Amino acid sequence: MKLKITALLLALLMAAFVFTSCDKETEKDVDFEISVSDTDYLKHIEIEDMEGYTFRILTRPGESWVTDQVVEEETGDIINDAVYRRNETVKSLFNIDITAIESSTDSSADALNNILAGDDEYDVIFPHARTAFTYALQNSLVNFHDVKTIDLSKEWWAQDIIENCSINNHLYVLDGDISTKRLYFAYTIFFNKDIFDELGLDYPYQLVKNGEWTFDTFAKYVKMGAKDLNGDGLMNEKDDQYGYYAIDWFGPFSVMYSGGTRIYTKNERGIPQLTLNSAKTTQIFSKFFGLTSTEDVFMRLDQVRIPSSDLFRDGRAMFADKSLGDAKSLRDMASEFGILPFPKFSEDDDYASLIGGGSSLMIMPITVEDYDRTGKILEALCALGSRDVIPAFYDVSLKTKFSRDAESEEMIDVVKGSLTYDLGYLSGGALQSTGYDLAHKSNPDFAAYYASKESKALSDLKNFLATYAKVY
Repeated sequence: MKLKITALLLALLMAAFVFTSCDKETEKDVDFEISVSDTDYLKHIEIEDMEGYTFRILTRPGESWVTDQVVEEETGDIINDAVYRRNETVKSLFNIDITAIESSTDSSADALNNILAGDDEYDVIFPHARTAFTYALQNSLVNFHDVKTIDLSKEWWAQDIIENCSINNHLYVLDGDISTKRLYFAYTIFFNKDIFDELGLDYPYQLVKNGEWTFDTFAKYVKMGAKDLNGDGLMNEKDDQYGYYAIDWFGPFSVMYSGGTRIYTKNERGIPQLTLNSAKTTQIFSKFFGLTSTEDVFMRLDQVRIPSSDLFRDGRAMFADKSLGDAKSLRDMASEFGILPFPKFSEDDDYASLIGGGSSLMIMPITVEDYDRTGKILEALCALGSRDVIPAFYDVSLKTKFSRDAESEEMIDVVKGSLTYDLGYLSGGALQSTGYDLAHKSNPDFAAYYASKESKALSDLKNFLATYAKVY
């Protein structure tokens, strides 16, 4: 069933949350409709009149960050319009306004001084994921476990981040369906179908479904995909075709999680321990950098070894590190492409799709006047985001508009089901950029690297736990 949300219906929603129709004229009639599915996403939320309160969101600068949360009007773009309708619904239910303020820096750390000065300027902030922990370590954020109006057990909140970032009942960062950015920044592998066709190879979809999409299998394909196109006997990024176009901020991180490794893992008391160093981690990095050191792979290194163009977009890479959101930028790519999860290390492992640090996390300033009011609005925005905005991004835009086939849609389901947050990657410390650091070494020896970092990493973890979770 469908109905229009009106001011008159607000009272009914508060009493029983039963949707009905009404022909009586009202002072306010919102010109849009919402769908009511079998699952009542807002049943657990107590509706109240907040008397025109302005809900203030601080975003990173740039249109894509602002419109992830607030849009001014419907434009015909399905994601834009889903965000608009979600916000209009919440505004009507609570009698509020919702506004977005752009930060002056991409990290969005510029609000920290104001918070520490006691200024109540924002209800919620969406900073760079790693910057969120800068706020947390300055004791400037609300503990989400103390916000009674946010139900952390609901499926629209990212359960992996709640599990891994809740320590000693302290949780200062959140993610979930209130934003499309976690899907946008999920690390994956894209593959060029034309190269597979030229080699007479089946696409790897069935391997993924069978649990057989492993790093060794991936490496075999990579070797088959490299080709000296100009026949000069040398591999050159300007002219030739590579089996794998790797990026220092993507593949070297993703491979670490392909074997179930995390920088921090909780012990039986729920306290994170440094667990990166193991024989398996050493084996993982040895295989990865053994492959990327060959002429079959072009490793793009920030500020060091960057090709003049995107080798994958140009059709000269069989595989490439990409985030899910990159599918949008490849809409005009001449070659057909597909999307895969990053290969798992062995068949005994699970697929793991890391959320890149370039994404944002959600934080609530400690200066917020009414935690439960802000929490209630966030809960409604996230719940309706799960029902309306994420399906628009995921099912309609990403799966239909940008991906090239039905089987890639299934692969995106695998990626979405394996989203991974590692506290050690997000929160800082000597080992947070391990993969990137190793990629920039002439000899990427993990054992030697770890040995040089362990003492500092242990100290960093101890200090983090003492500040973030009052442990030790």
